[in-house]
Amino acid sequence: MHAQRVSCQSVAHRKRWTRLISGVALAGAAALAAAGCTSGLPGSDSANGQGSATVPAVSGAEAAQAYQQWEAAAAASADADNLTAELPYITDVSRVTVGIALQIQRHYNISAPAGSARSGPAVFYLPESAGYPRWFVALRPTTYNLPRRSGNVPGTPGGIAWADQDSHDVLLFKQASATARWQLASVSKLAPGMALPAFAVDGTGHIPTVSLSDSALRARPDVTGPLQAAVVDDGPASPASAVVASGPLTTGIYDNERAGLLGLTAPRGDDLQWGLEGSIYPAVALRTADGGALVLYSMYLNTIVQTAGSLAQARPLQPGPPIAVFGELTPLLPRGQPAPRVKFEAQQLLSFAAIDPPSGQGKIQVIAIGGGWSYASAS
Repeated sequence: MHAQRVSCQSVAHRKRWTRLISGVALAGAAALAAAGCTSGLPGSDSANGQGSATVPAVSGAEAAQAYQQWEAAAAASADADNLTAELPYITDVSRVTVGIALQIQRHYNISAPAGSARSGPAVFYLPESAGYPRWFVALRPTTYNLPRRSGNVPGTPGGIAWADQDSHDVLLFKQASATARWQLASVSKLAPGMALPAFAVDGTGHIPTVSLSDSALRARPDVTGPLQAAVVDDGPASPASAVVASGPLTTGIYDNERAGLLGLTAPRGDDLQWGLEGSIYPAVALRTADGGALVLYSMYLNTIVQTAGSLAQARPLQPGPPIAVFGELTPLLPRGQPAPRVKFEAQQLLSFAAIDPPSGQGKIQVIAIGGGWSYASAS
């Protein structure tokens, strides 16, 4: 991992800012952006299950049943003030972030107020048969009976309190094999003013899947995430801005990291770092009516505060003043962990949905975000 330093002037004093770049992937993505993104990074179509026509397409009844089973498990978890009932029905991003939420819940012995959220009927988007893992997308409206938070809410990319904003949620469900149960893989909230695109539909009501190496789009679907990451890391100056639209989930995350580092604070002279990088969970894509694609993928957002000596890997390391850690991250550290004085790192596993238009027809728009904290360490 390479780090490049940029500087900005804070109100009180000059801080040292560093953005993290996720290595070759983002460098390649930036080059693709300048070239129009019609070829480049090796793509894998296994995520879309290409080449297995014998596997049946997901039916509407099957999707509804899978959704209802997960919804019942989630309701049981809420009623019992214990998220464990939901765990067998979730995977990927949802499994990680619900597990962390359970850890935080147990630490503080807290629960959501009864009736705090209400969901409307779901609409299902069913892909054509494409092998295992099978998957489908659901869209549901969600409203909250909670006080609205304003300002820069700690830990929220883009500075928006995504967790309790009325919105439409984009849910991705997966089935790993013929004998596996359906599980919720991610929930991403549509950003204000955003909506799902119209989809191409075949004669059976199913939507064609899109190869992750499709070069007829503005960018190949397998580089949508790295291109977004380049803008999150570098802001509007990134070459990737030529193909990625500005908005709360691109330049907005960049602005929020520079302004407040997701709510973390650092002593004078410490380095503040951030970087968006690819996750281990494969992307999927559906064909839109205009020939583009809706791409669903996940990324890790790393945020770090550390002394200049730690960044330079000095030996011996000299500790600095204590680094403040806000309460939501405390349960992710070992019990009794003192305030970090050398380095603090927090990671979020985030899910996204992006519209990748046909080549030459506008920019990629990142329209939805989900996920949450996945890791923290301190020294």
